[in-house]
Amino acid sequence: MLIDSSSSEDLRAFQDEIFAGDRPILQSQWPKRPPVSGGEVHVATDLGSSAYRRYLRERGTTFGVC
Repeated sequence: MLIDSSSSEDLRAFQDEIFAGDRPILQSQWPKRPPVSGGEVHVATDLGSSAYRRYLRERGTTFGVC
Protein backbone atom coordinates (compact mmCIF):
# COMPACT_ATOMS: atom_id res chain seq x y z
CA MET A 1 0.00 0.00 0.00
CA LEU A 2 1.31 3.42 -0.92
CA ILE A 3 1.36 6.23 1.59
CA ASP A 4 2.32 9.89 1.33
CA SER A 5 5.90 9.15 2.35
CA SER A 6 6.45 6.74 -0.57
CA SER A 7 9.41 7.52 -2.74
CA SER A 8 9.11 8.43 -6.41
CA GLU A 9 10.62 5.07 -7.29
CA ASP A 10 7.98 3.22 -5.24
CA LEU A 11 5.20 5.19 -6.89
CA ARG A 12 6.66 4.53 -10.33
CA ALA A 13 6.94 0.80 -9.60
CA PHE A 14 3.32 0.71 -8.41
CA GLN A 15 2.10 2.51 -11.54
CA ASP A 16 4.14 0.20 -13.78
CA GLU A 17 2.56 -2.81 -12.08
CA ILE A 18 -0.96 -1.47 -12.66
CA PHE A 19 -0.26 -0.56 -16.30
CA ALA A 20 1.38 -3.93 -16.94
CA GLY A 21 -1.87 -5.61 -15.91
CA ASP A 22 -3.92 -3.38 -18.22
CA ARG A 23 -1.62 -3.61 -21.25
CA PRO A 24 -2.76 -7.04 -22.55
CA ILE A 25 -6.39 -5.97 -22.36
CA LEU A 26 -5.79 -2.71 -24.19
CA GLN A 27 -3.59 -4.29 -26.85
CA SER A 28 -6.18 -6.98 -27.60
CA GLN A 29 -8.86 -4.42 -28.47
CA TRP A 30 -9.04 -3.22 -32.05
CA PRO A 31 -11.28 -0.31 -33.05
CA LYS A 32 -13.92 -0.97 -35.66
CA ARG A 33 -13.69 0.89 -38.94
CA PRO A 34 -16.02 3.90 -38.89
CA PRO A 35 -18.75 3.85 -41.53
CA VAL A 36 -18.03 6.40 -44.25
CA SER A 37 -20.61 5.32 -46.78
CA GLY A 38 -23.58 5.51 -44.40
CA GLY A 39 -26.26 2.94 -45.00
CA GLU A 40 -28.15 3.51 -41.79
CA VAL A 41 -31.32 5.50 -41.21
CA HIS A 42 -30.53 8.98 -39.92
CA VAL A 43 -32.48 10.90 -37.34
CA ALA A 44 -32.35 14.60 -36.48
CA THR A 45 -29.72 14.01 -33.78
CA ASP A 46 -27.45 12.33 -36.34
CA LEU A 47 -27.43 15.18 -38.87
CA GLY A 48 -23.92 16.25 -37.92
CA SER A 49 -22.40 12.82 -38.39
CA SER A 50 -24.19 12.24 -41.70
CA ALA A 51 -22.98 15.65 -42.94
CA TYR A 52 -19.45 14.69 -41.91
CA ARG A 53 -19.65 11.35 -43.74
CA ARG A 54 -21.00 13.16 -46.80
CA TYR A 55 -18.03 15.56 -46.60
CA LEU A 56 -15.59 12.62 -46.38
CA ARG A 57 -17.27 10.85 -49.29
CA GLU A 58 -17.01 14.01 -51.44
CA ARG A 59 -13.29 14.18 -50.66
CA GLY A 60 -12.84 10.55 -51.68
CA THR A 61 -12.01 9.22 -48.23
CA THR A 62 -12.85 5.53 -47.96
CA PHE A 63 -11.61 4.75 -44.43
CA GLY A 64 -11.10 6.87 -41.34
CA VAL A 65 -10.12 10.45 -41.85
CA CYS A 66 -7.78 12.17 -44.27
